[in-house]
Amino acid sequence: MKLKPNKREQIFPLPVALISTISNQGVRNAAPWSNITPILRPLDEVLLASWLKRDTLTNIRETGEFVINIPPVGMEEVVMVCSRNYPPEVDEFEMAGLKPRLSEKVKAPGIEGCLAWAECTLIEEILREKFSLIIGKVVNLEVDENFFDEKGRMDFKKAKPLSCILGPEGLTFTCPRDTGRSADYSEMFLGGKGVLSPMP
Repeated sequence: MKLKPNKREQIFPLPVALISTISNQGVRNAAPWSNITPILRPLDEVLLASWLKRDTLTNIRETGEFVINIPPVGMEEVVMVCSRNYPPEVDEFEMAGLKPRLSEKVKAPGIEGCLAWAECTLIEEILREKFSLIIGKVVNLEVDENFFDEKGRMDFKKAKPLSCILGPEGLTFTCPRDTGRSADYSEMFLGGKGVLSPMP
């Protein structure tokens, strides 16, 4: 079966993040985001894709700052409230009942109750006809110690970071699950194996 272009996004499991910003007038904004990815490793830079008519994009352009908040399972209703197209003058923290978290390096607040907070500054905007690509630098990253060990590893079974799958009429919220297989990064290098070595 072949999928039409408007259905192709359904093949990707997507993360759910809440991007918090603040306008030049001091209005707080929070918006769910799935078109977001780290740019390689380590997590120094991130990439956001945005439609052009978004308050979040306007705020990032004006202030050069934003916070990536990682919500856990249980914040689905908050995410849906933040997804509504409120006018720019509406404080979405108030609408969604969000408790602001003081950021260390940027003026935009984080969101309490999330698993992690990546404070970012705008590095570059790549403008296309219908959308924009935002590259941000992570200037401060903090996590909830209840869900991370001393090495910074997330206990995702306990944390349950929110993700989603898009469908024809809407989306389904999901979260990661252990398949029973773990791998050390060293497995990605051939080492003593031949380039054409078959799988065991």
